[in-house]
Amino acid sequence: MAISRKPKQSSNAAAKHVDVDALISKGGSVAGKNGGQEKDTVPVILRVPEDILRKVDASVQARRIKTPRHTWLLEAVLEKLERESN
Repeated sequence: MAISRKPKQSSNAAAKHVDVDALISKGGSVAGKNGGQEKDTVPVILRVPEDILRKVDASVQARRIKTPRHTWLLEAVLEKLERESN
């Protein structure tokens, strides 16, 4: 096997390195950051008694179309807010 010297970097390679650093520094946004929702969301920790959570899960499982628990809870909150605003 022949041994050869390490190739020298040309001036183009140095220019490409600067472009990469600029791109990294620029940053960007995450695709689908809001999950398709119009407004920004804020994470909330919710403590629910175990018996109520079992009832929620039973209601979620009873739906004909699969729905995540999170979506079910959001729908319940919105329904409650609509009722109380009238």
